[in-house]
Amino acid sequence: MNIPKTPYISRVQIQNFRNFKFVNVDLTHKQVIIGENNVGKTNFLSAIQLILDPKLSDEDRFLNDTDFYEGIESPMENGEEIKISIDIKGFDHNKMLLATLSDATLKEDPATLRLTYHYYASQNDDGTYEYQYRIFQGTKEDVPFNHNHRRYLNLKVIPAIRDVETEMKNMRTSPVNKLIKNYDIRKEELKDIADRLKETSDEVLSIDELVHLTNSINSRFSTIIGQQVDSSVSLETIDLDPNRILNTLKLMIGQGKRPINETSLGLNNILYISLILLSLEDKTIPPILKEDTYLKLLDEADSEILKQCYRKNDNGNYLLKDMLSHERQANLYTFMDMYVGDNKGFTILAIEEPEAHLHPALQRLIFKDVMKQNTSVLMTTHSPHITSVAPINSIVHLRAMSNGTIVKTTASLQLSERDCKDLERYVDVKKGEIYFGKGVILVEGVAEEYLIPSFAEALHMPLDKKGIICCTINSTNFKPYVQFLDALGIPYVVITDGDYYFRENAALKKTFGQMHDKQHKYTGYDGLDRTKKILIELGKIDESDIPNDINEEDTFYKQFDFFIGIHTMEIDMMDISNDKGATAIFSQVFNDLTSGGATQKKNFKDSLNNGNYVDCLKKIESKHSHIGKGRFAQGLSSECTKDNIPPYIEEAIQSIFLKVDDL
Repeated sequence: MNIPKTPYISRVQIQNFRNFKFVNVDLTHKQVIIGENNVGKTNFLSAIQLILDPKLSDEDRFLNDTDFYEGIESPMENGEEIKISIDIKGFDHNKMLLATLSDATLKEDPATLRLTYHYYASQNDDGTYEYQYRIFQGTKEDVPFNHNHRRYLNLKVIPAIRDVETEMKNMRTSPVNKLIKNYDIRKEELKDIADRLKETSDEVLSIDELVHLTNSINSRFSTIIGQQVDSSVSLETIDLDPNRILNTLKLMIGQGKRPINETSLGLNNILYISLILLSLEDKTIPPILKEDTYLKLLDEADSEILKQCYRKNDNGNYLLKDMLSHERQANLYTFMDMYVGDNKGFTILAIEEPEAHLHPALQRLIFKDVMKQNTSVLMTTHSPHITSVAPINSIVHLRAMSNGTIVKTTASLQLSERDCKDLERYVDVKKGEIYFGKGVILVEGVAEEYLIPSFAEALHMPLDKKGIICCTINSTNFKPYVQFLDALGIPYVVITDGDYYFRENAALKKTFGQMHDKQHKYTGYDGLDRTKKILIELGKIDESDIPNDINEEDTFYKQFDFFIGIHTMEIDMMDISNDKGATAIFSQVFNDLTSGGATQKKNFKDSLNNGNYVDCLKKIESKHSHIGKGRFAQGLSSECTKDNIPPYIEEAIQSIFLKVDDL
């Protein structure tokens, strides 16, 4: 169904609340909130709840000393204030919400509402403070946002610790009961079911509305878990009173019709979230119309769209047709919004840790299902299986700092379609590890991924101790990764090969390799050229800022966290090792790994001793040795010492350690 996106929170501003001294972040329709334990993920949702959650009482919205930012000393004795504002977008297609919250309008292009919670103090004659709160619309503190308004725009939170079984059984909280209320089920139909139930215990709840509900639940449930054996969902009742049939409906699982208390916690968790999402779908277009309702609507203007979109069945009801064109769906939505309307309003869904009790594969599946639904969702998670499949622009990253938790998002991240796909694929394959580091070292390939953690150990700066992640991108296209880490506020360094080159003349292609004795007029470092291009495109530098001297240029880029070698890493390692008399390790590893004989081993050692490192690298990659750079690096990683570390890599490791220490 081509239904417009539901309203969503487009910006959150928080001042002096719990972990947050000051936060001002943009959000999108779907957000995944990640961060370490106790960094404030739940508090971020709690701030929004103060404004939108209808379950909070007036008393719940009064705060305590402990609700103020922890860096403020005696806040309520000094009259400190808390302020939380949210901006709402994506509502402009809904006339009901526009009319109800017209005073909250912040701007019209794009249409934006603002709602604010303000916890403020009034000073008494004796110098003490008395606190009150107000929640108001727009910029006018005298225009309230209250319980009545939350009927039309609200937040539902599914907490991390949840008793799904009890929730499903409770008549008031059961998502099944809430779904049933969306249908126009007549009492005479229920009486007919009750009469037939008296005759047979195998009666199927076969009125169109309950059939549609059962099919909808099964469709969503099976989409997530697949066509697994014995996972179908059915409805059952044993009550003969037509006034109680709907209130006593129970969900049964599988062909054996097992109640939910006999199924796994994981499946119940998926089913519960599926039902909540189903209940929050836009109901502006009814899937079923009773005949009298249909005929009444035919009297309205533009009602011809009804005949194009509904068909009459044998029970006399009008069912929505499948496979409607986008144009017809849009016209029908406009018609129903005008003449039927859905006064139930809109709910933004917050889910805390949906991964509870779920196998990693199911974590990914339920997340993908949540993200493709029309409902706006805020989700907190610790699961790398979920973050690995999260869209790049959906991340909200919380990081604890000395002045409170900072919040960064990728909502405004501008990437090309190709870079976005590459980055999402990288995060997926690497299981989202880039999100969970306190610092990140970006490197070109697998050789660096093996060796740099070993270098850090040799320098007595182990990466794990500081939570630093070494991420290989398998290319030299660092630009989207730098953009991404900048957006999330995660400290990083980039380590890349220098790739010295020369040209016989300006028109010829670059020739890579070891520096020749012969002086060439046209020389350079491809690593410097690549870095220059990236930093200019990212707007970090102007070309006029770059020093003319190559050595100064290399130093200049370090202040932007790029550390660049001379050749490739292996050649730079051999070069520095030769200066320190530590080259034997290369021959040792080569001899251990090669499938060649004594002659090949001698040739490698001779090239190494003669300083012909390019030739050594060719021998490592030769099909005759059957080694390869990755395997050679793996061998080196367990043998290398501080004397084998190129200076630019040592500087990069020291730099990222300092960055993490400064947090």
